[in-house]
Amino acid sequence: MLRVSVQIQVYTGGPVMCHGYLIAAPEGYIAVDAPAGFAAWVSTRLPEGKKLTDLLLTHQHFDHVQDVAELQRRTGCRVHAAAAYSRNLTLETLVGGAGWIPAVEPFTVDEVLPCDCERTWAGLNWQVYSIPGHSADGLAYGLPAEEMVFVGDILFAGSIGRTDLPGGSQSQLVRGINAKLMVLSPETEVFSGHGPGTFLQEEELNNPWLTC
Repeated sequence: MLRVSVQIQVYTGGPVMCHGYLIAAPEGYIAVDAPAGFAAWVSTRLPEGKKLTDLLLTHQHFDHVQDVAELQRRTGCRVHAAAAYSRNLTLETLVGGAGWIPAVEPFTVDEVLPCDCERTWAGLNWQVYSIPGHSADGLAYGLPAEEMVFVGDILFAGSIGRTDLPGGSQSQLVRGINAKLMVLSPETEVFSGHGPGTFLQEEELNNPWLTC
């Protein structure tokens, strides 16, 4: 159930059906991740006179960042991430030779976020959680007052992010989820990078990766 002060639209696109989120906030719009085709879609969703102020990256795997550069050109938004743009983090350098990683246009990260911090974007108070393990630069973005968290590929309904890619660690990922996400309100709604959403209480009860 979405809270009244925040409206969320979801776009799904790119070669592995990645979600990008557009959040209407009191002082503008925020985006979370930018899969292929996201920039053009956002352009059709912004009301006249309204701006996309910030883009929050959960991590830089190619499927989550293919449209970052185009979104920057179209909107002038500021980009926030755990690290500066890196072809290692997009996976192009590390596994691109396998032939299945699409090219990512280089983009600028305007703010490299500390490991765990608080920020105010578009009039909303955000909590940033550093949770590596799926990727070395994994971040989750929480809205505690709204009981929402955007987790990228850290946590899925009934599962967790894959950990067999460069920078992955299953033990590190599960520790981070338990220490930083599962201590939040059980009613917190989880917006993942792929697949359906869920709630923390559902994952606490039924996610085999967290209950074993």
